[in-house]
Amino acid sequence: MAKQVINTDRVASSASALCIADNNINGAFDTLQKQAKQLNDNWKGAAGTVAQTTMCGLFQYNETRSNVIQNYFNMLQQQVNPGYINAEDVNTKLADKFK
Repeated sequence: MAKQVINTDRVASSASALCIADNNINGAFDTLQKQAKQLNDNWKGAAGTVAQTTMCGLFQYNETRSNVIQNYFNMLQQQVNPGYINAEDVNTKLADKFK
């Protein structure tokens, strides 16, 4: 069986970077939403309606994207790292009993 090693510090660092990236994307989408509202207030007509509808759909999918990233971040922080650390602690204690 191949040896598997996980770097828990790197997992935590990557999870934090993922969270920061998600926050940055959300900030950019908030700015876009404000600009889209201004555009909608000034752009009347069929083309404006189509553009607004398209942008609203894009904003809706951003929320879904953000939820997926948050779920992944939570899994890394709450299950992967603690689970691995706990398993390693138990394995070390068991190995120490055979020394």
